[in-house]
Amino acid sequence: MKILLISEFFPVGKDLKFSGGVEARTYYLAKYLSLDHNVTVLTSKLKGAPTKEKTSGFTVLRVGPRRNYSATVGSIASRILFIREAIITAKNLDCDIVDGSNFITHFIAKRIASYKKIPYVAWYPDVWIGSWIKNTGIVGILGELLERFNLAYGASAYIAISKSTAKKLSGKVNTKIELVPCGIDEAEFKGKHQKSNIPTIICISRLAKYKNIKDLVLAFAFILRKVKNARLVIVGTGPESKNLKNLAKNLKLDGKVKFLANLPRKELIDLYLSSSIFCLPSSVEGFGISVVEAAAAGTPYIVSDIGVFKEVTKNGQGGFIFKLGDIASLAEKLEKLLMDKALYKIKQADGKRLAKNYLWPAIAKETEKIYLGLLKDKS
Repeated sequence: MKILLISEFFPVGKDLKFSGGVEARTYYLAKYLSLDHNVTVLTSKLKGAPTKEKTSGFTVLRVGPRRNYSATVGSIASRILFIREAIITAKNLDCDIVDGSNFITHFIAKRIASYKKIPYVAWYPDVWIGSWIKNTGIVGILGELLERFNLAYGASAYIAISKSTAKKLSGKVNTKIELVPCGIDEAEFKGKHQKSNIPTIICISRLAKYKNIKDLVLAFAFILRKVKNARLVIVGTGPESKNLKNLAKNLKLDGKVKFLANLPRKELIDLYLSSSIFCLPSSVEGFGISVVEAAAAGTPYIVSDIGVFKEVTKNGQGGFIFKLGDIASLAEKLEKLLMDKALYKIKQADGKRLAKNYLWPAIAKETEKIYLGLLKDKS
Protein backbone atom coordinates (compact mmCIF):
# COMPACT_ATOMS: atom_id res chain seq x y z
CA MET A 1 0.00 0.00 0.00
CA LYS A 2 1.28 3.46 -0.94
CA ILE A 3 0.23 5.88 1.81
CA LEU A 4 0.39 9.68 1.69
CA LEU A 5 0.21 11.46 5.06
CA ILE A 6 -0.20 15.24 4.95
CA SER A 7 0.82 17.34 7.96
CA GLU A 8 1.15 21.11 7.91
CA PHE A 9 4.26 20.93 10.11
CA PHE A 10 6.77 18.14 10.64
CA PRO A 11 10.09 18.04 12.54
CA VAL A 12 13.48 17.97 10.82
CA GLY A 13 16.01 15.16 11.19
CA LYS A 14 16.37 13.00 14.30
CA ASP A 15 15.87 15.67 16.99
CA LEU A 16 12.09 15.29 16.71
CA LYS A 17 10.97 18.61 18.14
CA PHE A 18 7.20 18.11 18.11
CA SER A 19 5.10 21.24 18.57
CA GLY A 20 2.03 19.12 19.27
CA GLY A 21 0.22 15.81 18.99
CA VAL A 22 -0.48 16.21 15.27
CA GLU A 23 3.20 15.94 14.36
CA ALA A 24 3.79 13.15 16.89
CA ARG A 25 0.95 11.06 15.48
CA THR A 26 2.13 11.63 11.91
CA TYR A 27 5.71 10.66 12.74
CA TYR A 28 4.98 7.47 14.68
CA LEU A 29 2.25 6.37 12.28
CA ALA A 30 4.65 6.83 9.36
CA LYS A 31 7.43 5.04 11.24
CA TYR A 32 5.44 1.91 11.95
CA LEU A 33 3.37 1.78 8.75
CA SER A 34 6.58 2.05 6.73
CA LEU A 35 7.63 -1.37 8.06
CA ASP A 36 5.13 -2.93 5.62
CA HIS A 37 4.13 -0.10 3.29
CA ASN A 38 5.50 2.75 1.19
CA VAL A 39 4.88 5.91 3.22
CA THR A 40 5.38 9.56 2.21
CA VAL A 41 4.81 12.56 4.48
CA LEU A 42 3.97 15.80 2.66
CA THR A 43 4.53 18.92 4.75
CA SER A 44 5.61 22.58 4.65
CA LYS A 45 9.16 23.77 4.12
CA LEU A 46 11.11 24.77 7.18
CA LYS A 47 14.10 27.05 7.40
CA GLY A 48 17.29 25.01 7.18
CA ALA A 49 15.44 21.81 6.24
CA PRO A 50 15.99 19.80 3.03
CA THR A 51 13.07 19.66 0.60
CA LYS A 52 13.36 15.85 0.52
CA GLU A 53 14.47 13.68 3.43
CA LYS A 54 14.51 9.96 4.19
CA THR A 55 14.01 9.20 7.88
CA SER A 56 12.88 6.19 9.95
CA GLY A 57 11.93 4.24 6.81
CA PHE A 58 9.72 6.85 5.13
CA THR A 59 10.13 9.88 2.86
CA VAL A 60 9.41 13.49 3.85
CA LEU A 61 8.67 16.03 1.11
CA ARG A 62 8.53 19.74 1.95
CA VAL A 63 6.74 22.28 -0.24
CA GLY A 64 5.60 25.91 -0.16
CA PRO A 65 7.42 28.94 1.28
CA ARG A 66 9.96 28.34 4.04
CA ARG A 67 8.41 28.87 7.48
CA ASN A 68 9.47 28.74 11.10
CA TYR A 69 8.52 25.50 12.88
CA SER A 70 5.62 26.57 15.03
CA ALA A 71 2.18 25.48 16.12
CA THR A 72 0.87 28.97 15.41
CA VAL A 73 -1.32 29.77 12.44
CA GLY A 74 1.20 31.80 10.46
CA SER A 75 0.33 34.11 7.59
CA ILE A 76 -2.65 33.41 5.36
CA ALA A 77 -0.47 33.95 2.29
CA SER A 78 2.06 31.29 3.33
CA ARG A 79 -0.74 28.81 3.98
CA ILE A 80 -2.34 29.45 0.60
CA LEU A 81 1.01 28.91 -1.13
CA PHE A 82 1.56 25.72 0.87
CA ILE A 83 -1.87 24.42 -0.15
CA ARG A 84 -1.25 25.23 -3.80
CA GLU A 85 2.19 23.58 -3.97
CA ALA A 86 1.07 20.58 -1.90
CA ILE A 87 -1.77 19.86 -4.34
CA ILE A 88 0.52 20.23 -7.37
CA THR A 89 3.18 17.97 -5.82
CA ALA A 90 0.76 15.31 -4.59
CA LYS A 91 -0.89 15.00 -8.01
CA ASN A 92 2.42 13.63 -9.28
CA LEU A 93 2.88 11.14 -6.42
CA ASP A 94 1.90 7.50 -6.68
CA CYS A 95 -0.44 6.81 -3.73
CA ASP A 96 -3.38 4.54 -2.93
CA ILE A 97 -4.77 6.49 0.03
CA VAL A 98 -4.31 9.95 1.53
CA ASP A 99 -4.63 11.01 5.19
CA GLY A 100 -4.92 14.66 6.32
CA SER A 101 -4.26 15.81 9.89
CA ASN A 102 -5.84 19.29 10.18
CA PHE A 103 -8.22 21.62 8.34
CA ILE A 104 -5.58 22.86 5.91
CA THR A 105 -4.38 19.36 5.07
CA HIS A 106 -7.95 18.01 4.93
CA PHE A 107 -8.61 20.41 2.06
CA ILE A 108 -5.42 19.29 0.27
CA ALA A 109 -6.16 15.60 0.87
CA LYS A 110 -9.71 15.96 -0.44
CA ARG A 111 -8.50 17.59 -3.65
CA ILE A 112 -5.86 14.89 -4.18
CA ALA A 113 -8.32 12.07 -3.48
CA SER A 114 -10.82 13.55 -5.92
CA TYR A 115 -8.15 13.96 -8.62
CA LYS A 116 -6.75 10.44 -8.20
CA LYS A 117 -10.07 8.79 -7.30
CA ILE A 118 -8.65 7.29 -4.12
CA PRO A 119 -9.96 7.23 -0.51
CA TYR A 120 -9.33 10.21 1.78
CA VAL A 121 -9.11 9.91 5.60
CA ALA A 122 -9.56 12.95 7.85
CA TRP A 123 -7.78 12.54 11.19
CA TYR A 124 -9.71 14.52 13.81
CA PRO A 125 -8.29 15.36 17.26
CA ASP A 126 -11.18 17.53 18.51
CA VAL A 127 -14.32 19.39 17.42
CA TRP A 128 -14.54 23.05 18.37
CA ILE A 129 -17.81 24.03 16.66
CA GLY A 130 -19.61 26.39 19.04
CA SER A 131 -16.46 26.90 21.16
CA TRP A 132 -14.02 28.71 18.90
CA ILE A 133 -14.64 32.21 20.24
CA LYS A 134 -14.61 30.97 23.84
CA ASN A 135 -11.30 29.17 23.30
CA THR A 136 -9.44 31.69 21.14
CA GLY A 137 -11.31 35.02 21.27
CA ILE A 138 -12.82 36.98 18.41
CA VAL A 139 -10.37 35.50 15.88
CA GLY A 140 -12.18 32.22 16.49
CA ILE A 141 -14.94 33.36 14.11
CA LEU A 142 -12.71 32.31 11.21
CA GLY A 143 -11.98 28.95 12.84
CA GLU A 144 -15.70 28.37 13.40
CA LEU A 145 -16.50 29.03 9.73
CA LEU A 146 -13.56 26.95 8.52
CA GLU A 147 -14.46 23.94 10.67
CA ARG A 148 -18.10 24.01 9.58
CA PHE A 149 -17.02 24.18 5.93
CA ASN A 150 -14.46 21.43 6.47
CA LEU A 151 -16.99 18.99 7.92
CA ALA A 152 -19.52 19.79 5.20
CA TYR A 153 -16.79 19.06 2.64
CA GLY A 154 -16.74 15.42 3.73
CA ALA A 155 -14.22 12.54 3.74
CA SER A 156 -14.14 8.81 2.97
CA ALA A 157 -13.76 8.22 6.72
CA TYR A 158 -12.94 10.15 9.89
CA ILE A 159 -10.51 8.96 12.54
CA ALA A 160 -11.40 10.37 15.96
CA ILE A 161 -8.76 10.06 18.69
CA SER A 162 -11.22 9.69 21.56
CA LYS A 163 -14.82 8.72 22.26
CA SER A 164 -15.35 12.36 23.19
CA THR A 165 -14.28 13.53 19.72
CA ALA A 166 -16.25 10.75 17.99
CA LYS A 167 -19.38 11.82 19.88
CA LYS A 168 -18.88 15.45 18.81
CA LEU A 169 -18.43 14.37 15.18
CA SER A 170 -21.55 12.20 15.26
CA GLY A 171 -24.40 13.94 13.46
CA LYS A 172 -22.05 16.45 11.84
CA VAL A 173 -20.66 14.08 9.21
CA ASN A 174 -22.32 11.49 7.00
CA THR A 175 -19.41 9.06 6.64
CA LYS A 176 -17.94 6.44 8.93
CA ILE A 177 -16.23 7.56 12.16
CA GLU A 178 -13.44 5.30 13.39
CA LEU A 179 -11.93 5.52 16.87
CA VAL A 180 -8.11 5.25 17.06
CA PRO A 181 -6.29 6.87 20.01
CA CYS A 182 -2.82 8.39 20.12
CA GLY A 183 0.00 6.50 21.73
CA ILE A 184 3.52 6.11 23.04
CA ASP A 185 6.66 4.44 21.73
CA GLU A 186 7.38 2.11 24.65
CA ALA A 187 11.05 1.68 23.73
CA GLU A 188 11.68 5.38 24.44
CA PHE A 189 10.81 4.95 28.11
CA LYS A 190 12.66 1.71 28.87
CA GLY A 191 15.82 1.41 30.92
CA LYS A 192 16.74 2.58 34.40
CA HIS A 193 16.50 6.27 35.10
CA GLN A 194 16.73 8.06 38.42
CA LYS A 195 14.22 10.65 39.54
CA SER A 196 15.77 14.02 40.35
CA ASN A 197 16.60 14.72 44.00
CA ILE A 198 14.75 18.01 43.52
CA PRO A 199 10.93 17.54 43.53
CA THR A 200 10.08 18.57 39.97
CA ILE A 201 6.67 19.25 38.50
CA ILE A 202 6.50 19.48 34.71
CA CYS A 203 3.90 20.74 32.27
CA ILE A 204 4.28 20.12 28.54
CA SER A 205 1.69 22.09 26.63
CA ARG A 206 0.89 24.82 24.16
CA LEU A 207 0.78 28.02 26.20
CA ALA A 208 -2.78 29.08 25.40
CA LYS A 209 -5.39 30.47 27.79
CA TYR A 210 -7.62 27.37 27.61
CA LYS A 211 -4.72 25.23 28.86
CA ASN A 212 -5.04 26.99 32.28
CA ILE A 213 -1.31 26.87 33.03
CA LYS A 214 -1.92 29.93 35.22
CA ASP A 215 -3.73 27.67 37.71
CA LEU A 216 -0.70 25.40 37.93
CA VAL A 217 1.64 28.35 38.64
CA LEU A 218 -0.68 29.55 41.41
CA ALA A 219 -0.99 26.06 42.93
CA PHE A 220 2.80 25.67 42.77
CA ALA A 221 3.28 28.93 44.70
CA PHE A 222 0.99 27.51 47.37
CA ILE A 223 2.81 24.16 47.82
CA LEU A 224 6.21 25.87 48.08
CA ARG A 225 5.26 26.72 51.65
CA LYS A 226 5.65 23.02 52.56
CA VAL A 227 7.90 21.68 49.79
CA LYS A 228 10.40 24.51 49.72
CA ASN A 229 12.89 22.88 47.32
CA ALA A 230 10.29 22.05 44.64
CA ARG A 231 10.56 23.46 41.14
CA LEU A 232 8.21 23.82 38.17
CA VAL A 233 9.28 23.33 34.54
CA ILE A 234 6.92 24.51 31.79
CA VAL A 235 7.73 23.32 28.26
CA GLY A 236 6.00 24.94 25.30
CA THR A 237 5.27 28.10 23.35
CA GLY A 238 2.15 30.12 22.69
CA PRO A 239 0.31 33.41 23.20
CA GLU A 240 0.24 33.11 27.02
CA SER A 241 4.01 32.80 27.37
CA LYS A 242 4.61 36.42 28.39
CA ASN A 243 1.67 36.49 30.82
CA LEU A 244 2.83 33.30 32.53
CA LYS A 245 6.39 34.58 32.91
CA ASN A 246 5.07 37.83 34.38
CA LEU A 247 2.87 35.88 36.80
CA ALA A 248 5.84 33.83 38.01
CA LYS A 249 7.87 37.02 38.46
CA ASN A 250 5.08 38.78 40.37
CA LEU A 251 4.75 35.77 42.68
CA LYS A 252 8.51 35.96 43.31
CA LEU A 253 9.06 32.51 41.84
CA ASP A 254 12.24 33.48 39.98
CA GLY A 255 14.57 30.49 40.02
CA LYS A 256 11.70 28.17 40.95
CA VAL A 257 9.80 28.23 37.64
CA LYS A 258 11.65 27.46 34.43
CA PHE A 259 10.27 28.04 30.94
CA LEU A 260 11.60 26.00 28.01
CA ALA A 261 10.71 26.06 24.32
CA ASN A 262 10.05 22.87 22.36
CA LEU A 263 12.78 20.36 23.25
CA PRO A 264 14.43 17.68 21.10
CA ARG A 265 12.71 14.35 21.73
CA LYS A 266 15.58 12.81 23.72
CA GLU A 267 15.74 15.80 26.10
CA LEU A 268 11.97 15.72 26.52
CA ILE A 269 12.00 12.00 27.36
CA ASP A 270 14.80 12.59 29.88
CA LEU A 271 12.69 15.31 31.49
CA TYR A 272 9.67 12.99 31.72
CA LEU A 273 11.81 10.28 33.30
CA SER A 274 13.59 12.48 35.85
CA SER A 275 10.58 14.53 36.97
CA SER A 276 8.32 13.83 39.93
CA ILE A 277 4.89 14.86 38.67
CA PHE A 278 3.30 15.82 35.34
CA CYS A 279 0.42 18.30 35.41
CA LEU A 280 -1.98 19.53 32.73
CA PRO A 281 -4.89 21.62 34.07
CA SER A 282 -6.44 22.18 30.62
CA SER A 283 -10.12 22.90 29.93
CA VAL A 284 -9.90 21.74 26.29
CA GLU A 285 -8.11 18.64 24.95
CA GLY A 286 -8.61 16.19 22.10
CA PHE A 287 -6.63 13.41 23.81
CA GLY A 288 -3.68 14.53 25.95
CA ILE A 289 -0.80 12.44 24.59
CA SER A 290 1.61 14.01 27.09
CA VAL A 291 -0.38 12.50 29.97
CA VAL A 292 0.11 8.97 28.62
CA GLU A 293 3.79 9.68 27.93
CA ALA A 294 4.24 10.79 31.54
CA ALA A 295 2.54 7.62 32.75
CA ALA A 296 4.87 5.53 30.57
CA ALA A 297 7.85 7.32 32.15
CA GLY A 298 6.72 6.39 35.65
CA THR A 299 5.77 9.99 36.37
CA PRO A 300 2.33 10.27 38.02
CA TYR A 301 0.06 12.94 36.54
CA ILE A 302 -2.52 15.42 37.80
CA VAL A 303 -5.10 16.53 35.24
CA SER A 304 -8.40 18.40 35.21
CA ASP A 305 -11.70 16.53 35.30
CA ILE A 306 -12.70 17.16 31.67
CA GLY A 307 -14.34 14.23 29.89
CA VAL A 308 -11.47 13.28 27.62
CA PHE A 309 -8.98 13.03 30.52
CA LYS A 310 -11.37 10.77 32.43
CA GLU A 311 -11.68 8.62 29.31
CA VAL A 312 -7.99 8.42 28.40
CA THR A 313 -6.77 7.84 31.98
CA LYS A 314 -9.59 5.40 32.73
CA ASN A 315 -10.75 7.67 35.56
CA GLY A 316 -7.34 8.46 36.99
CA GLN A 317 -5.34 5.22 36.68
CA GLY A 318 -1.78 6.26 37.47
CA GLY A 319 -2.52 9.76 38.71
CA PHE A 320 -5.09 12.20 40.09
CA ILE A 321 -7.99 14.10 38.57
CA PHE A 322 -8.98 17.45 40.11
CA LYS A 323 -11.96 19.73 39.59
CA LEU A 324 -11.26 22.13 36.73
CA GLY A 325 -10.37 25.58 38.04
CA ASP A 326 -10.08 24.44 41.68
CA ILE A 327 -6.57 25.66 42.51
CA ALA A 328 -6.78 24.52 46.15
CA SER A 329 -7.65 20.98 45.04
CA LEU A 330 -4.79 20.99 42.54
CA ALA A 331 -2.32 22.16 45.20
CA GLU A 332 -3.58 19.52 47.64
CA LYS A 333 -3.02 16.71 45.10
CA LEU A 334 0.43 18.02 44.13
CA GLU A 335 1.44 18.05 47.79
CA LYS A 336 -0.01 14.58 48.40
CA LEU A 337 2.02 13.02 45.59
CA LEU A 338 5.19 14.78 46.67
CA MET A 339 4.85 13.80 50.35
CA ASP A 340 3.32 10.29 50.30
CA LYS A 341 6.03 7.94 48.96
CA ALA A 342 3.93 4.76 49.25
CA LEU A 343 1.05 6.32 47.28
CA TYR A 344 3.55 7.65 44.74
CA LYS A 345 4.88 4.15 43.99
CA ILE A 346 1.34 2.80 43.56
CA LYS A 347 0.54 5.55 41.07
CA GLN A 348 3.80 4.89 39.18
CA ALA A 349 2.94 1.21 38.69
CA ASP A 350 -0.67 2.00 37.73
CA GLY A 351 0.52 4.57 35.19
CA LYS A 352 2.84 2.13 33.45
CA ARG A 353 -0.04 -0.34 33.13
CA LEU A 354 -2.23 2.42 31.71
CA ALA A 355 0.36 3.34 29.07
CA LYS A 356 0.35 -0.23 27.68
CA ASN A 357 -3.15 0.48 26.33
CA TYR A 358 -1.68 3.09 23.99
CA LEU A 359 1.22 1.69 21.94
CA TRP A 360 2.06 3.14 18.52
CA PRO A 361 2.72 -0.23 16.80
CA ALA A 362 -0.79 -1.44 17.70
CA ILE A 363 -2.30 1.94 16.78
CA ALA A 364 -0.56 1.81 13.38
CA LYS A 365 -2.12 -1.63 12.83
CA GLU A 366 -5.58 -0.30 13.67
CA THR A 367 -5.07 2.55 11.22
CA GLU A 368 -3.79 0.13 8.57
CA LYS A 369 -7.03 -1.89 8.87
CA ILE A 370 -9.06 1.26 8.23
CA TYR A 371 -7.00 2.10 5.14
CA LEU A 372 -7.27 -1.44 3.77
CA GLY A 373 -11.02 -1.48 4.43
CA LEU A 374 -11.49 1.71 2.43
CA LEU A 375 -9.41 0.35 -0.45
CA LYS A 376 -11.45 -2.85 -0.40
CA ASP A 377 -14.71 -0.86 -0.49
CA LYS A 378 -13.34 1.16 -3.42
CA SER A 379 -12.59 -1.95 -5.43
